[in-house]
Amino acid sequence: MKAILLLLLAALPLWAWGDQGHRAVSTLSLTALPPGPRAWFAGQEALMASHASDPDHWKSDPKERPRHYMNLEAFGGPGHLPRTQEAAREQVGGGFTRNGVVPWVIQDRWRDLVAAFQTGDPAKVAEAAAILGHYLGDAHVPLHTSLDHDGKTTDQRGVHSRWESGLLGRMQGLDTLPIPPAKVDPEFLQRPWTWLEQAHSLVPQLLADDLAADRTTPRTTRGKARGPAYWALFKESQGSVVRQQLTLAAQHLADAILNAWIAAGRPTR
Repeated sequence: MKAILLLLLAALPLWAWGDQGHRAVSTLSLTALPPGPRAWFAGQEALMASHASDPDHWKSDPKERPRHYMNLEAFGGPGHLPRTQEAAREQVGGGFTRNGVVPWVIQDRWRDLVAAFQTGDPAKVAEAAAILGHYLGDAHVPLHTSLDHDGKTTDQRGVHSRWESGLLGRMQGLDTLPIPPAKVDPEFLQRPWTWLEQAHSLVPQLLADDLAADRTTPRTTRGKARGPAYWALFKESQGSVVRQQLTLAAQHLADAILNAWIAAGRPTR
C-alpha cells in the first residue's frame, strides 16, 4: 500500500513557479553578474526570458518529469541524500529516478552552459543559461523536495499551485528584488543538495500556513473557492518566503553563470 501511495504522489503534476517566476529568476540573475559574463547577455535578455519555461513544455517525455524535483524523504531525508546516481541506485534501487534527479540535471545543464560559452555564440549562452535556470529554480521550490508535493495526505490538494503560482501572481515588485553579487565558488557543483535541504525545511510551515488561511474558505458541493481572505492570510504568512526563494534562485543562477564563464576560460565578447 505504501508503495502505491508513493507512486501516486510521484505522478502528480509539477509546474514550479509558473512562467512568471521562471522569467523572474532569469532576469534577476543578470543583475548580479560582473561585467565579464554580463557582456554575453547584452541584447539577449528577452531571448533568455523566453526560454525560461521551456522544460515545462517537455513533460510529454516520461523521462522529463523527474528532472524537476527530488523527494528527499525517499532517500532518508536531509543529511542522507545520495550525491551520485550510482549511490541513489544503491540506496533505493533501480527505480530511484521516480523520486527525482534534479541535482544531477543541474550539474549537466551547467556543463552545457560552459560548452555554450566556449562556442562564442551569445544566443546559445542565453538559452543554456535559461534552461539551467529553470531546473535550478525548481530546486528552490519547497514542494519540489517532498513526496507529498500537493497536499494529498493532508487534504490540501492544490497547495502546490497556490503557493508557487497563485500567491506569486498576487505579489508586486518581484522584478526589482535586490540580488547579491555573484560569487566565485570552486565547489559550485556540490551546492544543489544544500539548496534542496534548505527548501525542504520550509515545507512544514508552508503547509501549516495554507491550512490556517484555508479556514476562511467554506466548503461547497463544488469544492472550495478561495477568496480574498484566504489570499490575504496566505500572502501575509508566506509572501516573504516566496520572495526569499526567488532571490536565492536568482542569486544561485548568477553564481552558476559566473562559474561557468570562468570554467570556459573567461571568454570575452
